[in-house]
Amino acid sequence: MVDDLAALHSNCSFAHLKLGQHPEALDQANKCVSVKPDWSKGHFRCGEAYFALQDYAAAAESYEKALSLSPDDQTIKRRLSLTQEAIEGFYFRQLLPGRDFCLTPSDIIERQIFSSARQMQNFIYLVGDAKTREAVVIDAAWDVKGIKAFAAQDSIKLVGAVVTHYHFDHTGGTPPPPFDAFGIKVPGVRELAVEDSVPVYVNKFDAEIIKQSNNVPAASIVEIEDSATISVGSVKLHFIHTPGHTPGSQCILVPRPSQDILLSGDTLFIGSCGRLDLPDCDVKAMYTSLQKKLASLPDNTRVYPGHDYGGPYTTIADERRKGFLRPVSERDWLLQHKM
Repeated sequence: MVDDLAALHSNCSFAHLKLGQHPEALDQANKCVSVKPDWSKGHFRCGEAYFALQDYAAAAESYEKALSLSPDDQTIKRRLSLTQEAIEGFYFRQLLPGRDFCLTPSDIIERQIFSSARQMQNFIYLVGDAKTREAVVIDAAWDVKGIKAFAAQDSIKLVGAVVTHYHFDHTGGTPPPPFDAFGIKVPGVRELAVEDSVPVYVNKFDAEIIKQSNNVPAASIVEIEDSATISVGSVKLHFIHTPGHTPGSQCILVPRPSQDILLSGDTLFIGSCGRLDLPDCDVKAMYTSLQKKLASLPDNTRVYPGHDYGGPYTTIADERRKGFLRPVSERDWLLQHKM
């Protein structure tokens, strides 16, 4: 009888939660705990309700109690981790195709797209406020459904799409020749703009080509100037115009109390930089972007690149010591790159 009543209150709590009736969900969860205090599910339901109510301290307490009763439960551990993150206030995820999205294709076209994504090794980032559960996605491409599912699993609402540069593997759209011969369009920022009505933040020098190649509605495009800042809850994103790989390439600096984060797109990689042999690349502009702008950032700034070319991150100090931020004259740089 006790087990049945506890299960009833647990199920009612879950139903209220799904309907967005958070106080009612908490009431049913508390009743579940009062009926069966040694059942981890009841405490977990309390945690879920408190989390939805954004009472993260109470949520953490409930999850910790649930975990003490079911110490091997991975779901409880994950939700407790999210809650602790919410208390700190900063949400950050680095996603990789084949690991976090582009997992299960629904048809032969998706299979080809997912295969290409795994070969390209694009990193995609979610950055935002862990308390308000809002984030922007950086360089959304390849599998928008999978990216949105990942965010939803973390109870995150995507409120914007940031583009580091216009290339299709960072924005979606039609691939360049010879890949365009297959007639496949890669999902990306257009889907987010049209289906979810989110703004797309792109540097003004890459804006027109994104409108054309991705068919992104002009009303969805927010043209970003150098040194612009946007806010996602309490989290600030500062834009640094870093032309070279494309005219409108930009990096995003996210100030943090202990260590700033730089999302460098294809401007700076671990031990290298973005390609400079494409039609609208500018070797001289890349020199300025690297040596004058990025090299001036604090040593301990953690750099998250646009591709997994050698690891998930580096630092400004490491790239100054052994990468493409090493001091070099403009003349030598131009000679090295045969301009």
